[in-house]
Formats: sequence, C-alpha cells, structure tokens
Amino acid sequence: MVEVSVRDKSRAVGLTTRIAGYYLRDVIRRTAPTDLTEVPAAPERLTEQWLTAALCAQHPQARVESFTLTEGSNGTSSRRGLTVQYNEAGTAAGLPTDLFTKSTAALTMRVVCGLCELLGNESGFYRHIRPELDMEAPWSYHAAFDPRSYRSLFVLEDVVATKGATFGNPLTRVLDKSMAEDMVGQLAVYHGAYWDSPRLRSDFGWLLTGEQWHTTMNNMINTGRMFRNGLARGADAIPPELRGRQDELWPGLFRAMSLHDRTPQTLLHADVHAGNWYVTGDGRMGLYDWQCTLRGNWALDFAYAIMSALTVEQRREWERDLLEFYLDRLRAAGGAALGFDAAWLQYRQQTFQGVFAWVGTLGQGRMQPDMQPRDISLANFERILQAVVDLESLDSLAE
Repeated sequence: MVEVSVRDKSRAVGLTTRIAGYYLRDVIRRTAPTDLTEVPAAPERLTEQWLTAALCAQHPQARVESFTLTEGSNGTSSRRGLTVQYNEAGTAAGLPTDLFTKSTAALTMRVVCGLCELLGNESGFYRHIRPELDMEAPWSYHAAFDPRSYRSLFVLEDVVATKGATFGNPLTRVLDKSMAEDMVGQLAVYHGAYWDSPRLRSDFGWLLTGEQWHTTMNNMINTGRMFRNGLARGADAIPPELRGRQDELWPGLFRAMSLHDRTPQTLLHADVHAGNWYVTGDGRMGLYDWQCTLRGNWALDFAYAIMSALTVEQRREWERDLLEFYLDRLRAAGGAALGFDAAWLQYRQQTFQGVFAWVGTLGQGRMQPDMQPRDISLANFERILQAVVDLESLDSLAE
C-alpha cells in the first residue's frame, strides 16, 4: 500500500482550508456575477449579463433576455439543465438555447475536485481539444474554473434536447454488438487523433499520466484507504479466484500505470464507465464527463469501457472481435498499426483503472460527495473484477 506522508497530509489540509474559506465567503456574499472575470458560485447565481458575455461574444448585438434552470443531479459536480431566451439578434444568429451546466456548487465538490486536480482537465478538454475532434461528445459554450476557490461552471450542449440522447448504467442498459462497436470506434477517434503526439506534453501540458494522477490522488485524499474500504464493503462480490490475491490489486494499479511509459501515449478519457455514455436518437454512442482526462496507453480506455458497459457474458463473447474492430478503426484515425497479440496483452494489463474506479467508489468516505448509488457501484465492481480473473490481469503484469 502506498503510504501518505505527513507533508502530503499537511498540503491536503492546507488546500482544503483555503477552499473552505472561499466557499464560506461565497455563502456570505452571495454575489451574482455580471461578466466573465468571476466564475459563478452555482447555477443559481447566474445572471442574464453573465450569460450574455459567455454566449454572445461573437454577436455584439445579441443578448440573453431570460433563462430558466431545471432540476438536476449531484455527484462530484452539480448538473442542471438551462434554457436560454435571447433577443431578436441572438435568435437570428441561431445561438444555443438548450444547455446543460456542470458546477462545483457544494463545498465537498470543490474540495474533491481541487485535491484531485479534475477541473483543469475538463476545462482544458472542452476549450482546446473538443473543437478538434470529429466524434460524438457534447459541445462546450463556456468552460471556466477559478484555481483559488475551485469554483467552476461549464455551459455545455444539452444532448438530450439537441440529439434525443438517453443515458443509462449497467442496471438499465444492455448494448447490442453494433452499439459496442460504435463505442470502441469512438475511443479510436480520439486515440488516433493524438497518437504519440508531442502536443500531449506541449499544447496540453496540463494532462497528467495515470501514474502521476493516482499518486496525487492518494497523497491528497488517501485513495489507498478508499480502496481497502471498498474491497471490505464488496467482499461478498469478489470472485472466489481473486479473494486470496486481492492485496495485489492496489500495487497492480501502479504497476499497470508505470507500463504506460513504455508504449506510445495518447489522449485518455479515463472514466469510460457505462454511465458516462449516452445513445443519441439516431443510435450513435456518445461520451461525456471528461474531468478525468489523462495521457497514457490506449488500452486503459478500451478495457474499462467494455468491462463496465457489457455484461460478463457479452465481454467474454465479443472482446476479441471488439479489439480487432478497435485496432482497425485506430489505424484509420491516425494511430499505429498494432499487432493483435501485443494489443491483447496490453488490454489484459490495463484493467486496473476500472478496478480502482469502482472499488474506490464503493469505499468512499463520509465527507466525500455521493458519487454513485451502491447498486450501480456493485454492478461495476462485479463485472470488472470478473474481467481481472478471466484475463489473468495480475499475472499479465509480469509478461
């Protein structure tokens, strides 16, 4: 287990104290920003003036005349629908009316996102990377965060309104094979676009490697303890073949992350579980929630996506076909021509991001935001740990 030093604990306490101070000031002041120099503390603090600055910059005569917020949901961020009404110039310009906001409205959200360095990733993706990609993902109209207070507010396309999108999770959606192919095809689009690209370290220098990110998170919020707690809470669902080796999973995560430095790196979404995919009205698979964006080995996303989105039986039946399909699409999108055997080994080795995500979610602490319901966490936990067994992932790390 990677231990957290006294120095790191002190840094985490200091940052948490600073964020809490800014949050308290927001609660007391309750300001309503009118320009883009300030990030609204919550969607309820939005004003017509601020939205005009965010949405109408390319059309000087346009302005937002009114807006309405709808009910949403909370996790590591607060998500609310937003409908905007413009003046005649804004309407004539075709400015977006059906929008979706993500914000760190609660103190726990700001603390977790601040300690885990999530906000710069998502802001950077929507501002600099999304415009370059020809894939199914929401468009961003404004993405900003304050690195002092960790206030954030992203104004995104509402794909439910614009594309008839529906969302699901492992308990509510079963993919057919064509949907699974489209899913891994979407991964190939952005993997191929930035395959072994020097821009990952220059233009997008804020992208961390998986090893850097996991070390940071463990230092700041003690994810190692969350991992232990998650294994204990899900003990009954651990496959029998893995129960004697579960202490190998945490070091296996860091071993898998270290292998990324030996292979070409690309852009990673890194949280491609079933709940972060949507299906458009015309049947396309789309991907949202880019706050965990990293750089590293392609197989992290591929393994995590099919382990979470497919039933165990589907994964076992389709995984080789899906890997062949992905490799073909990767070549077409600008990536390398990888041999199947080498790719299969990397797939087996990169199951551990999914393990971390759902063991850790099951083991979250009382002071952390409620990230996922327990039944969804357990469904992912069972699917992903069974994949570790089926693929002999722990043994593959020595190959």
